[in-house]
Amino acid sequence: MSTVLETANVREGFTTVTPYLRVEDAGFVDFLVKTFGAVETLSHPAGPGLTHREVRVGNSMLMIGEGAPVPPTMRRTQAFHAFVEDVDAAFDRAIAAGGKSLGAVEDRPYGERSGFVEDPFGNYWYIARHLGPTPVPAGYRTLTPYLHPRAAAPYIEFLIRGLGAIEEFRHALPDGRVAHAQVRCGNAVLELGESEGEGMPRSGVFYLYVADPDALFAQAVAAGATALGAPADQWYGDRVASVQDPAGIIWYLARPA
Repeated sequence: MSTVLETANVREGFTTVTPYLRVEDAGFVDFLVKTFGAVETLSHPAGPGLTHREVRVGNSMLMIGEGAPVPPTMRRTQAFHAFVEDVDAAFDRAIAAGGKSLGAVEDRPYGERSGFVEDPFGNYWYIARHLGPTPVPAGYRTLTPYLHPRAAAPYIEFLIRGLGAIEEFRHALPDGRVAHAQVRCGNAVLELGESEGEGMPRSGVFYLYVADPDALFAQAVAAGATALGAPADQWYGDRVASVQDPAGIIWYLARPA
């Protein structure tokens, strides 16, 4: 039986899933500020030469480990669906901030106006405005992580069995590949699409707020995840376990203090 994701005492502004990015300098936060008007909400030392930063983009939060050499296991890039009021302006700001165009802004047949950018650190940003009554589709937040596993169908099954996710939508191609899917983890949405190239971001890191990290740790390992760290109380108050899933993504399973 899959554990249902329930959280309590999550800090204001956070949801069940929070992306965690590791960078060596402040350039990444500068990119977020210049492109999306990001606002830093927390900054404190997290080890020799390392700073833990948290920034808000719209109504979404990102955790960032900044400074000190990035260990090989943490050299990861991620992809995000970023919803904004003015796609053209945000796209231009991203390019001016050092981003590289992956696709010009245009109206898409799936109901949004969007343009695609790779930031100077290798992350992908699908900058979009929903072509409906509001810029952000119902149920989404400003930033929605977009996962690109090599084999999306079995990966969705892992998310369901291992992390208690609920599948909400899937568009499969005739050959069985998943063009687009949507799953819900607690009160957060994740999007998925089959990886189409070697350079696409695949192996991110996420902080997953749950009520019982011990139970979810055992469930994830039983479903095929690799145990990285057994559940333990941390100095900052959270109880945290860590696993690496079959797609190479690291999940910190945390009960908030």
